[in-house]
Amino acid sequence: METGLPVVAIVGRPNVGKSSLFNRIAGNSHQPSVSVSDQQENPLAESRKPKTESRSSRRFAVVHDTPGVTRDRHYADVEWADRTFTIVDTGGLDIDPDDRLIDNVQAQVDTALEEASLVLFVVDARTGIMPHDRTVADKLRATDKPIFLVVNKVDSGRLHSEAAEFYALGFPEPIWTSCVQNDGIRELLDHVVDNLPETNKTLYDGSGTIKIAIVGRPNVGKSSLINNLLGEERMIVDDRPGTTRDAVNIRIVYDNIPFEIVDTAGMRRKSAIKDELESATVQRAIHSIRQSDIAVLVLDVTQEAAQQDKAIAKFIERQGKASVLVLNKWDLIEKDNTTHPAFMDKLDAQLPQLDYVPRVFVSAVTGQRVTQILTTALEVHREYCTHIPTPALNELLLELRNAHPPPRVKGVRPALKYITQVETQPPTFLIFGRNVNRVNQPYEAYLVNNIREEFGFHGTPIRIFYRRS
Repeated sequence: METGLPVVAIVGRPNVGKSSLFNRIAGNSHQPSVSVSDQQENPLAESRKPKTESRSSRRFAVVHDTPGVTRDRHYADVEWADRTFTIVDTGGLDIDPDDRLIDNVQAQVDTALEEASLVLFVVDARTGIMPHDRTVADKLRATDKPIFLVVNKVDSGRLHSEAAEFYALGFPEPIWTSCVQNDGIRELLDHVVDNLPETNKTLYDGSGTIKIAIVGRPNVGKSSLINNLLGEERMIVDDRPGTTRDAVNIRIVYDNIPFEIVDTAGMRRKSAIKDELESATVQRAIHSIRQSDIAVLVLDVTQEAAQQDKAIAKFIERQGKASVLVLNKWDLIEKDNTTHPAFMDKLDAQLPQLDYVPRVFVSAVTGQRVTQILTTALEVHREYCTHIPTPALNELLLELRNAHPPPRVKGVRPALKYITQVETQPPTFLIFGRNVNRVNQPYEAYLVNNIREEFGFHGTPIRIFYRRS
């Protein structure tokens, strides 16, 4: 990920509080609050006010007392004392890995160290110096980069006095912090910005960026797809479910359009989630869908669509998000002239709530049609933001009601007089008339299908509201 800003990497052995420090630094950054909508609201309600979540209260990385929670690299842009830089959280440095996945984590850390202008080496005041701390210290000294020793979890005066042993690691004056109490973070930031190289880059504000959440069940190939898009091993890929434990944001530019892509943890059904950590990561995936412009639902074509795929599709539609269906591992399917149409028909039957969504058949392994995901996302986003002139809408409404008037409900026929589009993202329409509370679901589907046929809106849900006149 290239931002042009100096990079500050947070490293250390597992479970010393790196992600907590990342969250504190990102949270203390001088940035405006971010609007968050936690539920689908009636866009016509006069009291519609989005909830806001202050920067200081946001959690940017999942924090849990299980070692190895952070596996991929997590980035956040930070502004402090009129300086800007990028902070990166990394997986715990485990020098003698027993798990082959840990090798990939170490590679991610090495990449972060290569791009870093400055390194925060985090240790745990409660445990004192551990053998791995000494080994990590030797590894960091070999980088010949500025290293700040951050003694974390100094939650009492006793721990502060006992933490003096960390001078033995051979770094300059340690910086004492407590992420729980938010102590020492401001002082740490002051030290960081005083030692960063000069840059004329400004903080990335995200305006004009299309936000895409890559979602789906575990092990369908989400991270492999992103690696293929980026042309680098940005995501850790493993053939076991649950490799990605947190939502990871990556910024890229495609066709001169900025994208922010979020790789999310695999979303299993609630009854299959056995621990608090997985529950937290799934909640982050859900939050990523809510914050996205487009949700890319990845399916594994070698498996039947599961109930959880249907549940995710329904959630995307209910949140009013534009979407793209990505059918991965298409290279593993034996094909003839009937394979593609038969598969499309099966998808329509299995995921009827997304029958308006474009499908892209890809192979993350071979790279076949992977860039088509972004091309399709661009087309869908244009539809998502489309506004139809009112005269054209009313001309269509007149044709539709003349061809098929609304049916009577309990002896009363609705009279639809006037339609206008009141919002985009998703396209939302308001119909005025009499007895509009009697419009039934089949007739509304008739209206939606014809609006889509006339004006497009491929890949985006359509909302219709009614008002008595």
